[in-house]
Amino acid sequence: YPPPGRSLVDEALEPPEREEEPLAELARLEREVTLGVASTYDLHFRLRPTLRDTAAGLLAVRRGIDLDRQPERARNVLGDETWQLVRPDLEPPADRLARGIEPERVRRIVEALERI
Repeated sequence: YPPPGRSLVDEALEPPEREEEPLAELARLEREVTLGVASTYDLHFRLRPTLRDTAAGLLAVRRGIDLDRQPERARNVLGDETWQLVRPDLEPPADRLARGIEPERVRRIVEALERI
């Protein structure tokens, strides 16, 4: 005789299959990028701090460079395009409703950070 198959009780006791939920941090980053593309206000006050923290952490851990105390060394490693966004003296935008950063530029900045 073949072994018995799974009973309805066995199937009922199995936890339901869950759909993969995006990580909360990933969802937050996606939201910041979307908002940063939409307006300069969100770029400056939402996405920029995240990119700046990421750049500062990577520079410190991988290169021993302090983003704020060693700006020239940081700029040399980051490149001009990334530096212009994460530099410590960047003023808030005058027109907060203007279009934010181009998605292609975000991609280049992330790639620059990955190269550190």
